[in-house]
Amino acid sequence: MTVQDTRNRRLTLPTPDATEALARVLGARLRPGDVLLLSGGIGAGKTHFARALVQSLLETPEDVPSPTFTLVQEYDTRSGPLWHADLYRLTGPQEIVELGLLDAFEDAICLVEWPDRLQNLAPASALHLTFRTVGDDDTRTLTIGWSDPEWDERLKTAWAGAQTEARENPVDHFLEEAGWGDATVHPMAGDASSRHYARLTRGDETAILMQDPHGDAALFARLARHLNSLGLSAPKVLAETSGMLLLEDLGDGLIATLARDAEAETSLYLAAVRALVRLHGYPAPDSLPVATPEHLAGAIDLTFTHYAQMADLLAEATDTFLPILREYAAPEGVLVLRDFHAENLLMLPGRSGAARVGLLDFQDALAGHPAYDLASLCRDVRRDVQPATEAACLNAYIDATGTDPQAFRAAYAVLGVQRNLRILGVFARLAVTQGKTRYLDFLPRCWSHIQIQSLHPALEPMRPIIAKLPAPNAAFLQELLARCPTQ
Repeated sequence: MTVQDTRNRRLTLPTPDATEALARVLGARLRPGDVLLLSGGIGAGKTHFARALVQSLLETPEDVPSPTFTLVQEYDTRSGPLWHADLYRLTGPQEIVELGLLDAFEDAICLVEWPDRLQNLAPASALHLTFRTVGDDDTRTLTIGWSDPEWDERLKTAWAGAQTEARENPVDHFLEEAGWGDATVHPMAGDASSRHYARLTRGDETAILMQDPHGDAALFARLARHLNSLGLSAPKVLAETSGMLLLEDLGDGLIATLARDAEAETSLYLAAVRALVRLHGYPAPDSLPVATPEHLAGAIDLTFTHYAQMADLLAEATDTFLPILREYAAPEGVLVLRDFHAENLLMLPGRSGAARVGLLDFQDALAGHPAYDLASLCRDVRRDVQPATEAACLNAYIDATGTDPQAFRAAYAVLGVQRNLRILGVFARLAVTQGKTRYLDFLPRCWSHIQIQSLHPALEPMRPIIAKLPAPNAAFLQELLARCPTQ
């Protein structure tokens, strides 16, 4: 590892073993009077790290319980007395004084979880360790900060001793190169993909770090630039490298959050429609995959394999759906963003026209039919959209584009059913193969969209096949839940 002059360091701990390895090498360099302040949310890895460090210093192996209820666990170690404290249940500095912790800071090694309770009682010479989870696996990030120069040499040897198991976060180099190496990293909620997001803060400035290890970050960057060139508002790309992008922070004004009543919802959704109208006034970029009828028909396969486990019905379903898609939803060469819904769209008060809507998720874009994204917006599986809002959006799009109303409404219904059949299977797969059971909550709404939109005359041939699928009622959802690996 390269040692930097700065007095903070970020590491990635890809496994619990890596966390334990770092705890051992750091523990070997501690002496009485050293204070380690361990921060991070519940489950971030503080106690796992502390337990490994304590065990590495004990002469005789023994159980190392969490001090959540005892507040403090004391140990005699080969390096001197050690206090492991958990201050979560304390309410004020006076309780810390009564605990005797301030005296222990002078003559014991002290590991303190929930150190924010110390307020101004935290020693200036303490080593700060902040743990954060990354995604849904065992990976943790650890930021180590210090101001006492006495830590410098000891930490140099700790990096060297841990380098075989605790690897330096590849994000560090990227952020340093981009000029954001001193930023504070705040993990953000992810989505159904493998992408991870974090907000970076540096004084009054913010930016978004996107990590897409299994996707195509370069494609996202190209599409973002294309969208901005059309007068739309995608995040500006501030820096990019393989699998990572540093993006403009467009804020937190999600339409899903702002649409608090029917009037606000309609106004916000009509703004999103204006962005679609602008988008569809231009051809899709070259080289994008095309949402052909064959592609769309094939995309419903997970419904019959992971949702319903009726693979024998799949061939009949695709054979029936394919001519419907050819007749009503043939691609028209516009850019289809695919996940154009209220949780991926932001309102940007400082901008006007189509640029008022910030676009967040488009790396899976295709060239296809313009009705797809409108169906994604108004037949959202994550939230209920008022019928009046849906009607207003359909009418506004048809009026603004001059498209044939009957043909467009047929395509809207056909693509709405295709999209929701696909999502039914995708969300079931996320639950039964990856244990992401929260996606099961969306299946009843998804099913409702399929039932309603399949009433359109264009979808009459599909109704008997849809009728053979089990409805996601309480009993069937319990069956799906039983197939999940977390159960």
